[in-house]
Amino acid sequence: MAIFSTIARGLAKPVCQNAGRKWAFFILFALFFPPWPVHGQVAGVPYEVKIQMIGGPPPEVKKIMEEVSQAFQKKTDPPQSMALLKRRAEDDLPEMKKVLRSFGFFKSKISLKLSPPREGEAAASDFQANPEEVEAHPPPGAVPAVPANVLFHVDPGPRFSFGEASVSLSEEAPKDSSVPPSAAEAGIVKQAPYAAAKVVEAGNYLLIHYKNNGYPFPKIAHRDVVADFSTNTVQVRYQVNPGVEARFGETRVEGLKKLEPRYVYELIPWKTGEKYDNRLIEKARRILFDTNLFSMIEFNNPGKVDARGQLPITMQMGERSLRTIRLGLEYTTDYGPGVNGSWTHRNLFGMGEKLTAGAIFNSKIRTGSLRFEKPMFLEKKNTFISEGTFNDETTDAYDARSAEVSTILGRKFTNTFLAGAGVGFRYGRVKQKTDDEHTIYHLAFLPLTASQDTREDLLNPTHGYNLTMSAAPYQDVEDGNLRFFRYLLSGSTYYNFNTGDKVVFAVRADFGQMIGVDHDEMPADLRFYAGGGGSVRGYAYQYAGPVKGDVPLGGLSSLTFSLELRFKITESIGLVPFLDGGTVFLDTVPNFGSQDLYYGTGLGLRYYTAIGPIRLDVATPINWREGVDSRYQIYVSIGQSF
Repeated sequence: MAIFSTIARGLAKPVCQNAGRKWAFFILFALFFPPWPVHGQVAGVPYEVKIQMIGGPPPEVKKIMEEVSQAFQKKTDPPQSMALLKRRAEDDLPEMKKVLRSFGFFKSKISLKLSPPREGEAAASDFQANPEEVEAHPPPGAVPAVPANVLFHVDPGPRFSFGEASVSLSEEAPKDSSVPPSAAEAGIVKQAPYAAAKVVEAGNYLLIHYKNNGYPFPKIAHRDVVADFSTNTVQVRYQVNPGVEARFGETRVEGLKKLEPRYVYELIPWKTGEKYDNRLIEKARRILFDTNLFSMIEFNNPGKVDARGQLPITMQMGERSLRTIRLGLEYTTDYGPGVNGSWTHRNLFGMGEKLTAGAIFNSKIRTGSLRFEKPMFLEKKNTFISEGTFNDETTDAYDARSAEVSTILGRKFTNTFLAGAGVGFRYGRVKQKTDDEHTIYHLAFLPLTASQDTREDLLNPTHGYNLTMSAAPYQDVEDGNLRFFRYLLSGSTYYNFNTGDKVVFAVRADFGQMIGVDHDEMPADLRFYAGGGGSVRGYAYQYAGPVKGDVPLGGLSSLTFSLELRFKITESIGLVPFLDGGTVFLDTVPNFGSQDLYYGTGLGLRYYTAIGPIRLDVATPINWREGVDSRYQIYVSIGQSF
């Protein structure tokens, strides 16, 4: 302390008088905190660690033991001595025993063996079994040729199974409480291998059962888990107190600023006085979040049932920003770079009305659109949709300008099934590349739509399926001879092999027809075409079908499909080998005898981001045609191909 006081007083004097003392300070600092290693200071004892298991316990047992082990988790941070390594390994023993007991290995034994690091190969096989006879640390500056060894030898013993199990009401339970589920219904099956997780899951099942059947505040009053070492079984007994039965009371909505509370009340799936069911709370949460109008939704209650046997609910809401701007870029070798964007207002008049303006621009297609959606139109499950689009297309098949307006009344029949019908009008001016004259049409039509969609993620689906149908009868209001019916069926499905999103097999297929019209009478921009990034990859846009010279003709019927195997290399990088096929047919009824399908294959690269995967596909045509098809096509965009 005297030394540091002297230094401190010296530093308070003028600089010119204390230069020498400053040097003394730095010398003392270096002595206390030297930048060079001194005798006895080592970088750490490198070591290898292993768990040696007898018998065949489930693989997850060893994995969890490694996860709870400090010796495993801190391997890259070696201790300074063998004594510290021994302490680290010994501290793992009780945690590993807990893991074994949680899987029913109550008679397990674990022994620990350590060997110090060795220098040179001669001592590499000299295993030190006694942990008391180890060196304190390797010689200063030495780097052992053979690291220390930490070996956990595990004899799990027999695995206990579930014995007798029971579920009963506790003494505190109200006399009119409903009978609890059986232990088997809760997942405790006699003679099944014991697992502590099953005991916890069964308790949660009992609580959820009561919460879903009128009891908002159930409790596990008592739980006994007793291991019988004479029979290698575990007896489990639950005593449940369901609490007071309740019904939904008054529901209040708080926190709204722009949105009308009436909109939220319309979406709530319960009514005041209805029997309490926690599933309805979760259903309301899903419905409200699916509107994309809320950033926060909380369901609160006073924690007790009122004198009328009702439980009031308070919904605390936080609204998202009402406006969203999206911008996307893409590139393909057949029509070069492209840009697409949209602007959306999600609550135009206070009842969740959505207005979206969008645009697509590239060398072949220029499109602008405006779409208005009015939810709860006349009835809660109805949505009124009005849409207008303008298209300016300059493709290898035709030059066309068109404008279309339509209104549709859609209805959500189930959580996954929607259907709708409406009226529309389309004006077009088209010139096919094989003809010098323009064709003008004025088509009135009745759009019909239906979809069944069980996918959980539109940009990167991993399971579920999507089926869609779009159809419409058309009538030219000026040319009474032009009338036809056009429909397109599309479907895709996904199978993930129980690997989450690690490996996904994806399949897509489309089939469409136009009925009641000849090929030459059909407006060129309404015919079916195949080829391009969203169809048969490897072929240029519209070229996977019959051509006249180098001009795609389009068809009155269409069949295309895609197969993809999507697998992740890392969390952010994935590869996708794929095969596409299909074509369009000149006639309404496909003639497979006179016209072959076109196939394309390739490999895709995916970079997974928070906004969805970024897609790069390179494809080559299998049915390559000289003078028509390129040897390969490249596609870059956001989202999976389907």
